[in-house]
Amino acid sequence: MIASYESAQSGLTSANGKEVGDAIRDTYSVQWTPRTADSFKYPFVPEHIARAAEEAHQDAQINNFMSAILMARTTVEATAKDKGITKGRLVEKIDELKEQGHIRKPIADAAHEIRHFGNDMAHGDITDLPDDQDVEDILALMDAVLRDVYETTAITAGIINRRQG
Repeated sequence: MIASYESAQSGLTSANGKEVGDAIRDTYSVQWTPRTADSFKYPFVPEHIARAAEEAHQDAQINNFMSAILMARTTVEATAKDKGITKGRLVEKIDELKEQGHIRKPIADAAHEIRHFGNDMAHGDITDLPDDQDVEDILALMDAVLRDVYETTAITAGIINRRQG
């Protein structure tokens, strides 16, 4: 949000007591930080993981691309930990998510791409900065991981319960 700030000083007088002018005005452009971002909701995702995913999207909206990618990577790792996969590096956790049937192979591949991008940021390899398309793609992949692990499972369980109940 850009706002204008205007300050005015009036009533200035010269040495002989006469008014110098009606006003002296300074105008500045002010950019408020942090800028506002849309809110994203993940109703089927545990709150702490949803919060990280929401933050990733909000970071992207205000052009904090590295932060968005890091939060996407964090979201994937937190998802694995939520499913009881706590040992090993993230590469192994993603493979275990697939082995346990929480995600399909294409989604595991997506999670690995998030990991690759996130690892660059996490380990200080930031000479090639991500652009808006990179971030948009990474966040779409993150959302696909969350859909596979949580949303599809919850919706399917609801359908089964209604059918059987």
